[in-house]
Amino acid sequence: MITKKRIFAALLAAPAALVVAAPAHAQVNGIATASPVRVIDASKAFNAAQQQIQTTYKTAFEQINARRQAAQKEAEPLLAQLDTNKDKKVDDAELKAAQAAKNPVLDKIAALQNSANTDVQKLSNPAARAELFAIESILRQYEPAQLRVVTARKIGVVLSPEVFMYAPDSADISDAITAELDKATPTVGIQPPADWQPARETLALQQQLAQIEQVRAYQAAAQQQRAAGAAPAAAAPAPAAAGAKKPAEPR
Repeated sequence: MITKKRIFAALLAAPAALVVAAPAHAQVNGIATASPVRVIDASKAFNAAQQQIQTTYKTAFEQINARRQAAQKEAEPLLAQLDTNKDKKVDDAELKAAQAAKNPVLDKIAALQNSANTDVQKLSNPAARAELFAIESILRQYEPAQLRVVTARKIGVVLSPEVFMYAPDSADISDAITAELDKATPTVGIQPPADWQPARETLALQQQLAQIEQVRAYQAAAQQQRAAGAAPAAAAPAPAAAGAKKPAEPR
């Protein structure tokens, strides 16, 4: 089931950050850092657009889940043929053996996967396009919002955080830009014109936003695993006997 907000990823990498030489006391001389992707991710407009996309394309997301589940079900009997030790999983040794023998089952699995991926991409394209349009609409308001912060704080140079080996928290103006953006542009549309095409920068930002969401999903899953692992210990009626081993904490 699709649970994360962003399921789309672009193919283009983000543009390289501008590198400017600065003395160690640069921050007090009016140099700050800001992350456009962080600003957009935290903005009211982007989160509102995500909620609208989830509602507008709810049927498509359900179809994507159904298509993936169907592909998995179709693949199960094929995978079972590769599971030579019958432990209900295909390990590296079994996969390598199948590859060495040029087992035709591998081609059938690949064909199933390719077909499912093609169908999923077609189903997700309208929602991905809507997300891109929202990102680009917000991005157009980013520079004016940044300029208002720069002017108010008398900042001379804004650099990407990646440029610095160290900078105090006060050097980061991303939150201030987000606040300005929220005041000026609390919402954006998600329906692009028929002939609209996203800019390269927009595609790169979409990819970075998707990566942020993937990290969040991973962290949430890890937290759930830790909570599940800690539950039995919390329910223990009495302390362990002397000399007994303490269970290893989940990682």
